[in-house]
This record gives sequence, structure tokens and C-alpha cells, in this order.
Amino acid sequence: MKRFSIVSLTCSIIIMLTVLTAGVKEKKGADFLRINDNIQNKELRAELEGLRDEFKFERTRIHDYYKEKIEGIKESRGNEMRTIKKDFSERREVLMKKYFGKMRKKTQIGTTEQIDKRPGEKKDLNDKKNIRKPK
Repeated sequence: MKRFSIVSLTCSIIIMLTVLTAGVKEKKGADFLRINDNIQNKELRAELEGLRDEFKFERTRIHDYYKEKIEGIKESRGNEMRTIKKDFSERREVLMKKYFGKMRKKTQIGTTEQIDKRPGEKKDLNDKKNIRKPK
């Protein structure tokens, strides 16, 4: 029994270490132009720094270029959506005029026909609340 508990404890520790180390992933390409601190050659270090600065400049240029393109495409999408909405609203109006007589008549909210107390009985206009207006 003692041997079984030691083996199970050892296995569980190994499994936990495997799980914990598997969760840590290295960043691939995150800082690929990182300059090693062990480089003693000043000329090499200066050229690597220049290369890194040039890369950052090119990267920001590309980001800005595509950002402008995306803004232009968003504007054109908005214009297209407005024209489509306008076109479909016009088509809807044509259909509404075509089927105007065949549509079910609805009463608007707040009209006296809808607020009747009982069907068949007319509503008194004196039942409304008086609203005081400031002087």
C-alpha cells in the first residue's frame, strides 16, 4: 500500500508538471528582431538597431495604408446601404399603394375608437384628465 501511494503521488506530480508546462507557449515571431545582449560588436549592434527601426517604420506604413483603405471601403459600404434602403423603401411604397384597399385597417394608438370602454358605447370626451398649464 505504501508503494502504491508513492507511485501514484509521483505520477500525479509528473502529470501536473506536464499540464503546467504545456500551457506555456512561446511567442513565435513576436519580437524576432530582438537584439541579443551578448553581442559585443558595436557596428553589428548599430546595424541591427537600424534594421529594427526600419522594420518598425515599414510596418507602421503598411498599417496606415490598409487603415485608409478600410475607411474608404466602410464609406462605400455605407453609401451602398443607403441607396439599397432608399430603393427598397420606394419599392415598399409601390406595394403599399398597390394593395392599399386590401390591407386590414388598423386604428392608431391613442385614438378614441381604440380606447372605448365597452364596444358599442361611445366614449365621453369629459372623461379626459385636465392638464394644467403653467402661467
